[in-house]
Amino acid sequence: MRSHSARSRLFFRTLAMVRGAIVRTVARFLAVTMFAATLSLALGVRASACSCVPQTGAQQAARADVVFGGTVTVIEPPITGLTFSSADPMSIRFSVDAVYKGDATRTYWVSSARSGASCGFEFLVGKRYMVFARMSGDRAETDLCSGTLQGGLDPASVALPAGRAPREDPPSTALIVVIVVTFATAAVAALGAAYRRKRRTTLPN
Repeated sequence: MRSHSARSRLFFRTLAMVRGAIVRTVARFLAVTMFAATLSLALGVRASACSCVPQTGAQQAARADVVFGGTVTVIEPPITGLTFSSADPMSIRFSVDAVYKGDATRTYWVSSARSGASCGFEFLVGKRYMVFARMSGDRAETDLCSGTLQGGLDPASVALPAGRAPREDPPSTALIVVIVVTFATAAVAALGAAYRRKRRTTLPN
């Protein structure tokens, strides 16, 4: 009986030791896995973060093709389907109130990457910005490194002249069509009236 009891105690003691070893092994594995995941995430964020070459405001203004002040009225995301990237270009429409360099119309579009991770400037609708943009073809582009900032600053502090009024927006295609159709209709009506008058004067009484 005593021998059976001793064997039972030994069995349960061994079982407890094995269970403890398993728990410690699993705990170590989970700790290593979590550490590796955290390290990977940290390195990934660091690798994708935007890095800008230090520049003064005057240098940023000199590099820019267009500098203006204006309020964001519309932000249009790109059409990318099911996948998207932090570098996808966003289209931002501004209501421009002052132009400090280059040429900008009262309604002006600027492009920037979707996220700050790709150096995109994350604009907000309804906020005013002083935008430093460079031209890429016929498209103005800005980013976190360009000097763009919310609010504004004294243009003289970045070696820029006082702001001037933007150019008026060119007429839209729809407006041009309406004008052309209106003039064409008026011309046809005038020709018709002239023809009828001429015909009445040439008809015998």
